[in-house]
Amino acid sequence: MKKNTFNKPLLDYIVPVRTTIHVDQTIEEALNFLRGKHIEDEIIYIYVVDDERKLIGVVPTRKLLLCEGDTPISSVMESSLITLNYDQTLQEAIEFLESHRLLALPVIDENKHLLGVIDVGHYLEEKVDVANSRRRFDIFQMIGMVVEEGKHASVWKGYWSRMPWIFCNILGGFTCAVISYIFEMVLAKVLVLAMFIPLLLTLSESVSMQSMTQSMQILKKQSHFFKYIIQSLIREWQTVAMIAISSGIIVGSISLFWKSGVISAFTIAFGIIFSVILSASIGALIPLILHSLKWDPRVAAGPVVLMFADVLTTAIYLSLGTWWLL
Repeated sequence: MKKNTFNKPLLDYIVPVRTTIHVDQTIEEALNFLRGKHIEDEIIYIYVVDDERKLIGVVPTRKLLLCEGDTPISSVMESSLITLNYDQTLQEAIEFLESHRLLALPVIDENKHLLGVIDVGHYLEEKVDVANSRRRFDIFQMIGMVVEEGKHASVWKGYWSRMPWIFCNILGGFTCAVISYIFEMVLAKVLVLAMFIPLLLTLSESVSMQSMTQSMQILKKQSHFFKYIIQSLIREWQTVAMIAISSGIIVGSISLFWKSGVISAFTIAFGIIFSVILSASIGALIPLILHSLKWDPRVAAGPVVLMFADVLTTAIYLSLGTWWLL
């Protein structure tokens, strides 16, 4: 989709809707009416209209299939609707789809006449699997990317939207350099510590990003129960603890081949264990914190997590080295 299409009116992009039924029909009459249309497209929502084709409500497919045939449509339809006005832009429509997690949105005029729908699958140019919830989450992730693209319609705006988070990486790297300078005595005396810093940072960054991804999956749930979040975080910390201990033992044992002593090996091992656990905690918590602050964790979480992981890992590692080896 070209960027210059985002600000165009919806009338240029709406799709005709055939899955409409009348408010005065019964469920049996509505089903027979839909069968008579020989609809070949995938049915996402079934809209209810009146004689003037004014949008009245929507009927969940489950109720249409499971309720008794003589049940009036008016008694099973949901009248609370999220709609789009015909004079809104495509950008606004995509934002509504992404924020409300809907696969289609009806478009109405000033008199509430149903004009058509904005369909997710049509704009992503792929078939939407309604039954596959994981696939639906992927679809909305893609929509989020489209929304961001529409908001940053110029190179300059794109630059300013990304540069603050790149600056986080620059700041993190500069801070790590300052920390290394402060602890230059231990690095000069115990060269093996400096040799394992890249490996230590790689482990911390990798585990922190994995934990961040797990938290992002939690945010994809349609309802975030506090108990569920706590249970997920505890399970993640348990997993990370096992990874940290295993990694610390392996790397610490390997460092013995440099014949720098058992204390140096212990320093490297415990530095990895503490740093990985702390980095994972940061990776798990920051997306949740950003989400609670109404910031977009998809954009900000990665750079922020990496910055904190690098800085704290370097500080912990060199602090342990100074404490035990000097």
